[in-house]
Amino acid sequence: MYGTTVVGWDASFTAENAIAWAVDRALRQPAGPRVLRVVRIVDDALAVDADERADWTDTATSELADLAGSLRDEHPDLQVESEVLHGEPGEVLAAQAGEDTLVVVGGENGRTDEYWYSARMGARVSGMADGPVAVIPVGDDRSRSGVMVAVDESAGAAAVCRFAAQLATERGEALHAVHVGVRTHDVATDQEILDRIIAPVIEEFPDLDVESHLESGGTVGALLRRAKERSVVVVGSRRVSAVRRLFLGSVSHALVTNAWCPTIVVPPQAQEPR
Repeated sequence: MYGTTVVGWDASFTAENAIAWAVDRALRQPAGPRVLRVVRIVDDALAVDADERADWTDTATSELADLAGSLRDEHPDLQVESEVLHGEPGEVLAAQAGEDTLVVVGGENGRTDEYWYSARMGARVSGMADGPVAVIPVGDDRSRSGVMVAVDESAGAAAVCRFAAQLATERGEALHAVHVGVRTHDVATDQEILDRIIAPVIEEFPDLDVESHLESGGTVGALLRRAKERSVVVVGSRRVSAVRRLFLGSVSHALVTNAWCPTIVVPPQAQEPR
C-alpha cells in the first residue's frame, strides 16, 4: 500500500479536514514508517514584488512549523515532515504523487466561501496526478462504514479493486464493490462481470468481508446513492487524450465534487501491475 501520506495545508477549514483524515490514514499503516508529509504552497507569482514574496514565505514557514510541531506532539508514532513549496498549488500538489505516495487534499461540497476554489482544486489535482489522490469533503453527521469501490469493465478495474481492498483491510472495514449494469446486458451478465472482476480480491484477501452490489440506471446517480453510507469511495480514472492533465472522467469528477465522504481517485498509471 502507498506508504507516504502527503497532505496540502493552507490553514483553511477544508485543509483542516484533510489534515485530520491524513493523520488517521498515516496512523493506520500496518508496517514500516508512518510518514506524514505536510506541504504548504506559496503561489508567489501573485506577489507584487520580492519583499512580498519573502513575507509570504516567512509566514508560511512559521505557520507550517507550528502545525508540524503540534502534530508531532499529538502523534508521537508519526514521522511528520513539512515543507514550504512554491508554484501554482494544483500543479505542485499533483507533482507530489508517486509510486508510493497518497496525496490528500481538502474539498468542499457545500456553498461556503471556499467552495469554488477547493472543489475545483480536488478535481484538478486528481486529474493531473500520476498517483492516487484522496479528496476530503466537509461531510455530514451520517453514520458511515465500509470502503466502496466503483467497478467497471476497464483494463485497470482489477487493480482499482485491489487498492480498495488494501484500504479496507487497513481500516478494518468491509469492502463494497458496486457495478452499474449496462442497459444492453441482462442481470445475470452484469453479475458475472462483477464477480469476475472482484474474484482476485476475494482470493488475495480471504479475511476481508467483500460484498457485491449490482445497480442499474445512471452510473453517477447510482454510485452517489451507494456512497451515502460509506466511509470512503475508491474510483478509477480514465484519461483518453492530451487534455487528461486538465480534466477527470465524468464519473470520477462527479464523485469528487458531490460525494459527502472522502473519495480516492486512482489514475491509469497506478492501475498498472506493481
